[in-house]
Amino acid sequence: FHYLYKGQCLAMEKLEKTNAWTPNASDKTPAGSEKLTVYRTVHGIVYARGTVKGKKVAFASARSTYFHEADSAIGFSQLNEPGFVTGPAQFEQAVSRINFTFNWSYVDANNIAYYLSGAYPQRAPKTSPDFPILGTGEFDWQGFEPKLHTENVLPFEAHPNAINPDLLVSWNNKQAPQWSAADDNYAYGSIYRMQLIRNHIEADIAGGRMMGTAELVSAMDEAATEDIRAVQLWPLVKQVLGTPSSPQLQEAIAQLDSWAAGGGHRRDLTNKSNSSPGSYQHNEAITIMDAWWPKLLEAEFGQVLGGSGLGAVQSMLGFGAPYPGSEPAAPDFADGWYGYVSKDLRDLLAANHLGAAPSARYSRIYCGGGSLTACRQALQNSLQQALSVTPAQIYGHGACEENAQASCFDMNRWTVASGVSVPPFPFQNRPTFQQVVELTQTLPR
Repeated sequence: FHYLYKGQCLAMEKLEKTNAWTPNASDKTPAGSEKLTVYRTVHGIVYARGTVKGKKVAFASARSTYFHEADSAIGFSQLNEPGFVTGPAQFEQAVSRINFTFNWSYVDANNIAYYLSGAYPQRAPKTSPDFPILGTGEFDWQGFEPKLHTENVLPFEAHPNAINPDLLVSWNNKQAPQWSAADDNYAYGSIYRMQLIRNHIEADIAGGRMMGTAELVSAMDEAATEDIRAVQLWPLVKQVLGTPSSPQLQEAIAQLDSWAAGGGHRRDLTNKSNSSPGSYQHNEAITIMDAWWPKLLEAEFGQVLGGSGLGAVQSMLGFGAPYPGSEPAAPDFADGWYGYVSKDLRDLLAANHLGAAPSARYSRIYCGGGSLTACRQALQNSLQQALSVTPAQIYGHGACEENAQASCFDMNRWTVASGVSVPPFPFQNRPTFQQVVELTQTLPR
């Protein structure tokens, strides 16, 4: 295969790799082997082929760390040298030499700091991160040198960073205002799960108060069972819903109100078992929200996007778990349409002089085509439809076929990757490991 680059017809580099495998304790696949063949251009590995205006094209994935994976050893070496990292400024210098994207945090007895590492290439003018870029040379990353696989990258001071802010919260969220997400990330917006932790921390340090270790642990514990839709979205959605005439809808809204007022948790505080899911407090409200969420999104955005448009956007970013009818899985409340709902409804209310407009508005208001009356009716209708969905339809699949309720559906379940397994346990939206670090003195280095 050949391709055109800077006016020259170049041969793609052919790469071959043979893999072999044998059965083991966790995978009984019979022994076998395979031969993999890929082709590489100056920009990277070819991952797809197609045509543009009848001409054959190959799609290659460019990566700024390609052929430079070992370069980060310099930064790690400096991190492990106490004589180099003597404070937050030196910490930032060390991690800036790590070329893969990662959120780095620092703490000593007197300081906290944050820095986002990574080799971020400077795109050519008039190119978009949302579309493929012609690889013929004129739209290369600025300063791209194909023989060395180097390019101009974002300078040190332009990376998101902070030294001694009031607080730092990081839960896979956007790193800084006006900092772009990765090209394949469509979830960042005004609603994200780090707010669940930040809400508690900000409340505990309000008025200049100091936050203790126990309070910090509590902030993590509380956030671990909160449903972001109840905590961050429900007040806004309720305002748009208005007061329906249907007693059934009024009762549903009252249940959702009670759940949100109680913290919006998905938990059973009476459950003493690590292996049993128990039954959630506010279980009826949680079931209503889980049944309603996809219907709410379809009602809000479907009129403008249409079925195919809605499906296309959903293929890029799912509505957000838990999704009725899917296999049981713990919801992480990270990626989802939470921010989409918030921005659109805030824009709708602002257009009717009922609130402030979002800072970066969409090109149009989706819900009700911009009509508050039409949007309100659409959301009420979608809630009415959700009330006819049964728990069995939402949760009664796979491991929860005999226990169709949210607490079973949400349980943390693990993929067995060795001879040792971990049984499911009640829902906790938390990382694999958490630790609390409290440093009280600075020692000489």
